[in-house]
Amino acid sequence: MMKNLKNKSAVLFLVFSLGGFNLFAADNPLTLFNQGLSYEAQENWFDAGQSFFQVVNLNPSYSDAWFHLASCSYRMGEFELALTYLEKAENLEKHNSRIENLKGMLYLALGKSEEAKTIFNKILKVYPNDVDAHFGLAELELYDGKFSGAEQQYSEALRREAGNRKALLSMALICAETGRFKQSEKFLNQAMQLYSGESEVHYLTALIYFMKGEISDAEKHVRIAVELNKNFELGYQLLSAILYSEGRYSDVIDISEFLINRNRNNGKAWYLKGIAQNKLGLSAEAIETWDAGLSVSPQDEMMRTQLELTARTTLPLDDERRKEWADYHLINASQYESRFDKLGAVYEYQRALLLDPANVKARLKYADILEMNGMHELYLEQLAFIQKNTPDAINQNLKDTIEGYKSLLGTTLAKKWDVEPFYLDKIRWNIAVFYVDQNTSFNHADSECLTAFAAGDVFSGVAITSVKTQVTPVSGYSEAFKKARAGNFDYFILVNSSESEEDITLKASMYTGRSGTPVMEERWFATGNNRFSTVLRRFRNSVLEKLVVRGKILKRNGKVVLVDLGKSENVVNDSEFKIIKRGSLKVSDNGVGLSYKDTDVVGTIKITSASEEVSEADIVQHGFYDRVNVDDELILVSVPNQNKTEGIDTVPNSDESGKPVVKNTEGSSILAEIKKAVEKPAIVEILRSIY
Repeated sequence: MMKNLKNKSAVLFLVFSLGGFNLFAADNPLTLFNQGLSYEAQENWFDAGQSFFQVVNLNPSYSDAWFHLASCSYRMGEFELALTYLEKAENLEKHNSRIENLKGMLYLALGKSEEAKTIFNKILKVYPNDVDAHFGLAELELYDGKFSGAEQQYSEALRREAGNRKALLSMALICAETGRFKQSEKFLNQAMQLYSGESEVHYLTALIYFMKGEISDAEKHVRIAVELNKNFELGYQLLSAILYSEGRYSDVIDISEFLINRNRNNGKAWYLKGIAQNKLGLSAEAIETWDAGLSVSPQDEMMRTQLELTARTTLPLDDERRKEWADYHLINASQYESRFDKLGAVYEYQRALLLDPANVKARLKYADILEMNGMHELYLEQLAFIQKNTPDAINQNLKDTIEGYKSLLGTTLAKKWDVEPFYLDKIRWNIAVFYVDQNTSFNHADSECLTAFAAGDVFSGVAITSVKTQVTPVSGYSEAFKKARAGNFDYFILVNSSESEEDITLKASMYTGRSGTPVMEERWFATGNNRFSTVLRRFRNSVLEKLVVRGKILKRNGKVVLVDLGKSENVVNDSEFKIIKRGSLKVSDNGVGLSYKDTDVVGTIKITSASEEVSEADIVQHGFYDRVNVDDELILVSVPNQNKTEGIDTVPNSDESGKPVVKNTEGSSILAEIKKAVEKPAIVEILRSIY
């Protein structure tokens, strides 16, 4: 490539000399082109792109400049724009493998994997030794999660160019990602011998040592990287993450401020500064930092979650900022409603109300959805809350509505049986959420901890929840099982996440608390906006589908009983339950479900009048003797029209046989988006950045 550039430079020199041009003029295409190459070598893609753009303005037939302009746009993630520039180069130079390879990588970045594959294979038929085509096929293998296939392609590249920089570093990364650190170090040593003076080599070496947990070596190499390239933003970010893992929070704040002063739009620097401040006990300062960070990076859900979890536990309820943060969720809710995703809208309204309980707009919107679902008692509860806590927001219309509903609901089941649904204790399941504190995230430090807390918090809602979670770090499965058993938890879940700039994967393993038996091992992937909340909601749905709907008898009058279950648990008329003697239900040792002795089944009931929080049911006696008593427990046997597509998605959702009562995401736009998404390993983004 450099030989070609020298030849072209010589030709241009001759042409310009003969034509009387000054070769070294600032606006000379060759001068600008070489300036662009210099910026490119420094990985200063923006200034390089500017130089190449000036070149093509002066000389639209300069194919090399179009190619490099496309390459810079590719490096900056502007894939559609890069493709437009590349087409200009392609029109000027037909059948150029370098152009075709970049086109394949752009197609790959745009999700057009089949088109990319066709291009790379076509190149290799004509040029079997083209290493760039092998790099493209390697990335295709990674998109399919095939590390071995990618490794084979990088090996093919090394067979053709034993010292190829990209191939050596890519092999080192893949080996590290798959836990083969000895092999990884072998490739790193080769790269270091050949390219020890390059900042990116030291950066990737530091990254691999960080993955390996060798923090001091990671710090040494990343400091060399930023010494070699003072403008290496990624290097400073990695240094911050390394220092954070060492507990050097003041140093993290200093580096974060340095990065923010250089680029105020660096959301990761704002995030890291905030969590370092929070670790130092400066929660108020951390909240201010995250708030400022979200103003430049509003779609950073990790940072928003950190802010909200901290704000909810440290700020007074009347803090004006709560309303501002809640407004973000109201906007999201309206977007979900426009896509007819009612459950998504409910989730966002609940998030808004957790932040700002006095938010009248959010509460009214949430109340409207309850009314639409026929939850008139809960609708009235929401209006009554507004009337009591923000009376200034109640106009005559709302007053009339409240009075009308009070009159209409004057003969509810709760009033008939003289119980107050608001004070019912409906917590039936206790679940512990654990995480392993690894501190090796490429994008958000402490992401394991944050993911675990968010996974526990996702069970919170405005309505009464039936799941209580506790979150704590552990060394692994053994410690988690020990703590879950000692704490008498029904289940425990180990969670972790991996993310790139554009997507996230949440992984969870669920076990029984008494025996440690596996119940669930799943992963959820999402991309685009709201990806963190998307995987959290899917995680919640999967957990709730493993939990049997259970309740208890509150009162009895002859053959009729009042139970603490209703429409808010997706229970309807003609639902059937087994009555189990109080204290006899246990979580099954063999996975999903509950266990009990046949002799402890004292009868069955069928719901005759389902209200929202309580229901009436008729007893069907089991055996000759009447053994049914108040506080006996209930487990769901069946619900008419089971597997309907809509229902409450914050409560246990399984009958005794493990069949979901409702399919909360079926047919929604969110599921359609999820099915279109293609998961790729987090390191793809890093591999793509190696040049």
